[in-house]
Parts: sequence; C-alpha cells; structure tokens
Amino acid sequence: MDKRNKALLEFAEELALSSGHWMVEQRNNIIELEYESKSNHIDLVTRVDREVEQMVVARIRKHFPDHLILGEESTSVNDFSIIEHNLEFCWVIDPIDGTMNFVHGIPHFAISIAVVKNGIPLAGVVYNPNSKELFSAARGWGARLNGKKITVSKQDTFKNSLVSTGFAAADWHIESPFRSEVQKVFGHCRSIRISGSSALDLAYIAAGRMDGFWHRKLAPWDIAAGILLVEEAGGKVSSLDGQFFQFTDDYLIVSNGLIHDGIISFLEE
Repeated sequence: MDKRNKALLEFAEELALSSGHWMVEQRNNIIELEYESKSNHIDLVTRVDREVEQMVVARIRKHFPDHLILGEESTSVNDFSIIEHNLEFCWVIDPIDGTMNFVHGIPHFAISIAVVKNGIPLAGVVYNPNSKELFSAARGWGARLNGKKITVSKQDTFKNSLVSTGFAAADWHIESPFRSEVQKVFGHCRSIRISGSSALDLAYIAAGRMDGFWHRKLAPWDIAAGILLVEEAGGKVSSLDGQFFQFTDDYLIVSNGLIHDGIISFLEE
C-alpha cells in the first residue's frame, strides 16, 4: 500500500472512532432530540450532525491545511463535480449517515469519511459506533472490518440474493420512480432491505452480508468511502449503464460482481 494512502487512512480511522463515540454519548444523553428539515420532511439534520462535522473539519484543516473538504452540513466546496477532475486531495464527510435512524433512536447509523483525488477514493472509513464496527479501506490494501480482511459474497444466483436500496430525499411523493424500481427487483431476488444508511449498506456488501445495492440521487458523502470498501473487497461499482461510476451520475449500482448485470437488467425492464 502507498505510504501516503496508509497515513490518510490511519488519520481517517482516528477521526471516525473519536467522533463516533462522541455522537453516541450525545444521543444517549438527549431525552428529546431536536432536529430540522432541510429539503423536505424526510431530509433531517440535528445539532449533533453539525457539531460532529465541525470537529472533523477542524482537525483535518489543522493537519492537512491544503486539502479540500466536502461535507454534508458545512463545506468549502459547493460543486460535486470538483472532486471528479481535481488533482488535489479532497476529504468527503458525512457526519451521520442515517440521521433519520439517529433521530428515532435506531442504532443503525455511521460516520463516513473518505479521501478522494481526481474522482478516485484513496482511503475511506465507515464506522458504526453502536456496534463498534469500523470498516476501512485504502486503495491497493484491501478492505477490513476491525482490522480483519473482508470480501464480498460469492452468491451468483439473483433469486437467492439479498439486496438493498434507499429513499432519495425526493422520493416521498407518490410519483417517485422508486416504487416501481422496488417492484421490479423484488420479484426476482430473495428480499430487499432499506436500512436508512447507504454508507452501511455498501460496507455490508463489502463484508459479504448483502449481495447488491442500487440507489438514485446520492451525494458523494453518502458513498465515497463505501465505494472504495466494495472495490477493495472484490466487488463491482458502476452507473446504471454498467460503465465507470462518477459522483455526478444519477444512479449507483453496487454488487459482489456476480449479480451486477442482473440488477441492471431488472431496473431497465
């Protein structure tokens, strides 16, 4: 592994662990959690989201003052496309991926931190502080869960596959194509999970717990670390046409590689 990538990964792991523990302490000490809606009533943000991101950003700026930062709640970069063709390092942060779960007291949320350069994730971590599971990867190093190497599943039959997806913020209305997508896929696979955290969905594919995933309209902070985890665990990541995924694409398709074409074909029916 490149020494630079290793150093970036070790720093990202430290950030995720310390911030994750703090957010759980905050949640456990709050009787009634206040939150705000952003784009609509299913797009939530809390004080803890903002404070976690502020803590992470402050530490990155102290150690890597020349690096760009793209965060969900407060960022120095407003254009997602800047991480596609920029030769500078860019930290991509989701302080709480799964804020809806966090608000409702469901212990399925994570902090996601990745370092991207020229559109390619080089290091990334997804940490669930509730289960104390730290998923980490660096390009060329493989993917690991709490230090032990993980790989994607070997499931090659779509009808026996467990797949996952999620709601985009715009999917709350009845005309959303999300409903027809679920109907198309559900009839062909074993089951579908909607966990509320795309970062953990991708980490679970990397760990072989699930076999495939699709989603529309995800932001880079939702998926940058998870994409690297899946790739380094031997899986496949693409856009809906099966081509190389870019962060500006509308669709993300992720799998163990063996059922990838099946997901795409059913979505295109």
